[in-house]
Amino acid sequence: MIIIPSGKPKIWDKKEDAGPVIASEAYTGNFHRLCKAYAEKFDGDYVILSPKYGFLKPDSLVLETYDVRFTARGVTAETISVEALSDQWRSLGIAQETIVMLGGKKFKPLLAEVTGGQPFVFPLHGSEGIGDMQKRLRAALDTGEPLKINQS
Repeated sequence: MIIIPSGKPKIWDKKEDAGPVIASEAYTGNFHRLCKAYAEKFDGDYVILSPKYGFLKPDSLVLETYDVRFTARGVTAETISVEALSDQWRSLGIAQETIVMLGGKKFKPLLAEVTGGQPFVFPLHGSEGIGDMQKRLRAALDTGEPLKINQS
């Protein structure tokens, strides 16, 4: 299982009349697309973490565009609550010892709080910004070598 962030660019930015779409088609940013390609290539099983909807399976429905973000402190008044995320996490019933999160450092404390201490690895931590993260993801996809995983 790999968790990937949703991202700000969405299908409605280019197709305002797209209507509701499945989550695997809703998010169109470069970073999200690279994370999705990585998850599909190296695991096959992933969920998208959205600050509005929470944990989305690829076939979950996203009704419309939104502009909400998690912050370094986690959730805000505009995002989904920690309680709702925790409920979703339990309902996913993921039974893996360690789970990969392809995202920045702001996700580490949020996921720890939401999951009650589930072990995660963050292979993109230590990157020097989004450009470096994208470069590392592209290299993994091009070479077929997964990112180095350090327990976090």
